[in-house]
Amino acid sequence: MKSILCAALALGLSLPVGANDDPVSLVSNLFDAMRAGDGDAIRAMVLPGAKLDRLKKDGAIHQGTFEKWATWVDTLEPGQADEQIFGVKLLQASDDLATVWAPFQVSFDGEMVGCGVNQFTMARSEGRWKILYGIDQPTGEDCTKFRRQTEGQ
Repeated sequence: MKSILCAALALGLSLPVGANDDPVSLVSNLFDAMRAGDGDAIRAMVLPGAKLDRLKKDGAIHQGTFEKWATWVDTLEPGQADEQIFGVKLLQASDDLATVWAPFQVSFDGEMVGCGVNQFTMARSEGRWKILYGIDQPTGEDCTKFRRQTEGQ
């Protein structure tokens, strides 16, 4: 099923209704849209004005937005950027609020460029989960070692 979804995204087809009906699927679909170079699909998964920050290795916070990221994704060819998530965990969920932890490895033009952890806060809006906030933190570790350790937890 996931390969069918990836193929549909790569061809520019829209996500099926209900594809974002749980927080973990929403995060998976977010990176499928990135791989497809589809900024509009990303925009459909986030609430207007959603922030996307990065906690840098030195502790500084780079503030950004999902809109800025989606605009960059629109410049990509399908498959050019490939962020693989693994060991994804739903940390907390209530009726309409959830938090997801998603370690990642990211490649650009086929070359590994980094790894770390994403954290997303989501809210159910009009009956569908949408991303309200995201932050990531790169790791200083070797990415292969990081993935092995993180998947083993």
